Amino acid sequence: MMRKTDQKICMKNDVIIFEAYLEYEYNLNRDILDGDSRISIQDLLNPLHGKPDHGKLKKSMSWMEKKSMPIHAALPKPDQERILERGAAYDFVQADVTKWDLHVKRNKEAPIIYFDEDKDVKFSTVGAIAAEFEPRSDFEKKKFFFFQRP
Repeated sequence: MMRKTDQKICMKNDVIIFEAYLEYEYNLNRDILDGDSRISIQDLLNPLHGKPDHGKLKKSMSWMEKKSMPIHAALPKPDQERILERGAAYDFVQADVTKWDLHVKRNKEAPIIYFDEDKDVKFSTVGAIAAEFEPRSDFEKKKFFFFQRP
């Protein structure tokens, strides 16, 4: 049976590490050795403390940490190829689209837009379209001749 004082001591000292771990030459902390944390640049620079040029190295590393940007993981090959194809298609189409820029700009700035007035915009009926039909291929000529006979 445990006494109350023993229970209080056990409750205060919850975290007790029973197993010893190997001491490495770089003296990495326990979280890193257990895989619970990441190794930082400072963890790697700590063993060099007291060596010549340590201050210069530390200063350059802090400058690199401030100025560095994360690098994104490379995309899979099919995605890379698709992006390159889209870029090439964009460049190809861009030349086609730019020829309309002047025309669009002129229409935007104009108070009134005039369309071609010489075109006949009347409504066509099926009979009017059929009356203007002229056969072009041999098949159309045969059918046209067949239907024109009384």
